[in-house]
Amino acid sequence: MSCGENDVKVAVFGIGGGGGRRGFGTAILGIGVLAVGAILLLDNFGFIEAENLFAYWPVLFILVGISHFVRPSGSRRYAAGSIFIFVGAVLLLSNLGYISFGIWDLWPVILVIAGLSLILKPFRRRGINIGDDTGVFEATAILGGSNRRLSAANFQGGDATAIMGGCEIDLRDCGSEGGPAEIDTFAFWGGVEIKVPDDWEVQVKGLAILGGYGDETRTVEGDGHKILVITGMAIMGGVEIKN
Repeated sequence: MSCGENDVKVAVFGIGGGGGRRGFGTAILGIGVLAVGAILLLDNFGFIEAENLFAYWPVLFILVGISHFVRPSGSRRYAAGSIFIFVGAVLLLSNLGYISFGIWDLWPVILVIAGLSLILKPFRRRGINIGDDTGVFEATAILGGSNRRLSAANFQGGDATAIMGGCEIDLRDCGSEGGPAEIDTFAFWGGVEIKVPDDWEVQVKGLAILGGYGDETRTVEGDGHKILVITGMAIMGGVEIKN
C-alpha cells in the first residue's frame, strides 16, 4: 500500500483515522507559548498594554494539564494533568483577586498527593499473586533500604516504594516471554534504583514532582525484546533505571 503526501500530513498532525491525535497535546501547549510570545511582541511595539495580562500567566499551567489528557491513550497522564490544572486554577484565581493566599500555602498538596498515591497503590495489581516464582515482586523501604535480586523466567512487574529510604531492584537475571511488564514506583524523599537486562526496552511514564526519573539504559534492539514500563510518582525523590 502506497503512502502519498496527504497521508504523510495526516500522520504528522494526528488527525487521521486511528491516529490517536498524536502530538495534539504538545500542540495545545504550543498555542499557549505562541500566544504569550505574540502578546509580548505587540507590547514591545506599543500596540497593546500587556502589564495587566500577566495576571493570566497561570493559564500556561492549565494548558500543560490539558495536554496530558489529550495524548494518545497509551501515554495519557491523568494524575499529572489534574495537578497542573488544579495549581494553575488556584494561582489564576489568586491573581484575579477571587482568593487570597501565598504560593507556599500550597505545599501540603504534595502530602495529599503522596497519601492518595499510597492509598490507590494496592488496587493497581488486583488479581496478581506476588512472589518470585510468579514473576511479580513487591519492595518497600521506609527509613531504610530494600535490596531485591530476581531471576524469574517470565518477569511480569512489581511495586517499589521508598519513603526516606532506598530500594534496589536487580532484574538482570530475569527472562521474558514477550508481553510488557510494568513496575509501579513511589519515591518520597527517597530513591528507587532498577537494573534491567541489556535487551529490555524501557518506557518511563512516571510523574516527577520536585524529583526526577532517569533512564540510563543502553538498549540492544532485537526481535521480541522485553518492554518494561515504569509508572508511579517521584516526590522530592528519584527513580533511576540502568543496565
